[in-house]
Amino acid sequence: MPPPQVIDILDNVGTSTIEARLPGLIDNVFNGNPLAARLLQRDNVKIDGGKDIRQRIIYGKKGGGSYSGLDLLDNTNPETRTEMIFQWKQLYVPIMLSGLDLMKNSGSHQISDLVNDDMDEAELRAADIVGTMLYGDGTGNFGKDLTGLRAVCDDGTTVASYGGITRSTTANSPGLAVSCPNVTTTGVTFSLAQMQVIASTASIGNEAPDLIITTKQIYSKWWERAQPSQRFNATDANRPINIGFSQISLDGAAVVVDDHCPLGSVYFLNTKFLKLVIHPERMFSPTGWKYPVNQDAAIQQLFFGGELVCSSPRLQALATNVS
Repeated sequence: MPPPQVIDILDNVGTSTIEARLPGLIDNVFNGNPLAARLLQRDNVKIDGGKDIRQRIIYGKKGGGSYSGLDLLDNTNPETRTEMIFQWKQLYVPIMLSGLDLMKNSGSHQISDLVNDDMDEAELRAADIVGTMLYGDGTGNFGKDLTGLRAVCDDGTTVASYGGITRSTTANSPGLAVSCPNVTTTGVTFSLAQMQVIASTASIGNEAPDLIITTKQIYSKWWERAQPSQRFNATDANRPINIGFSQISLDGAAVVVDDHCPLGSVYFLNTKFLKLVIHPERMFSPTGWKYPVNQDAAIQQLFFGGELVCSSPRLQALATNVS
C-alpha cells in the first residue's frame, strides 16, 4: 500500500489541527480585547442570522400626565419606536503553506507542527483585526470594516448617520436617539476631576459607564493620581468588573488599557447597550484547503461575520486629544 501523499496528510492532519485549535483561537481573540471580554461577561455577544442586523430603539415618549374628574384624555398613539439597520461585515485571516514547506515537513507530526505555527500567527492577526476595528468608524476599506466605537460616539459631526438613521438634534426624533453628544475633541488636560465630568455626561438616572478604555500613557497618569483605595489589581476579589485586565475604579467603572485604543483617547462605555453580533456560520469558520493553479501552495481562510451594535449611543462618551 503506497504511503499517504502530502496533500492527503494535509487534508486530514492539517484540517484536524485547525479545528482543534479554533476554540482556543476564538477565546483568545475575544478575551484579549477588553471590550469584547466585557461583552462576553455580560453575555452581549450574540449569535444571530438574517438578511441584516436590526436593533429596535425608543426615540419618543407616549402621552399621559395628570388629569381631573372628567377631563378628556389624550389617547393618540404617536410613533415612538424604530429600527436601526446594520449590514453584516466580513473579516478573514489566511493560513497559507508553501509547497516547499510542505515538502520539508511531509510527515504527520511535521505537518501538524507547521499548521500550529501558522495558527499561532492567525490567532494574533485575528485578535489584532477585531481589536483595531472595534475602535473604527466603519468607513475603512470602503465601508467594509466593522462599525466601531468611533461611529457610536459621534453627534453627526464626523459620522453623519448610525444604523441607517441620519443623526440630528431634533427632540423626540430617531436622529437624536442615535446621536452621541458626549464627545470632547478640543483637547483635555488629564485630571481625575475632568474624567469624572466627562463620565457624567454619559450618565442618566441609574445608567452610567461601567467600562472605561484608554491608552497605556493615560492609564499611567490615572494610576498615579488615583487614591490607594481605588486601585485594583487583577487578582483582587472586590474589583468592580472581573474581565482579566489590570484596572482602576472610577465610580464603579473599570478603567483598563487597550493597545488598540487610539492615541490620546478615553472611551466611557455603558456596555449594557453594546453587543457584538456574530453569524453562526462565520465564527472564524475555516474553509477547506485550496490549491491555486498558478502557485505551489495550500491555503485556508478563517471567516468571521458580524457587527458591533449600540442601542443607546447617548449613554456612551469619548474624549480625544487627552494629554
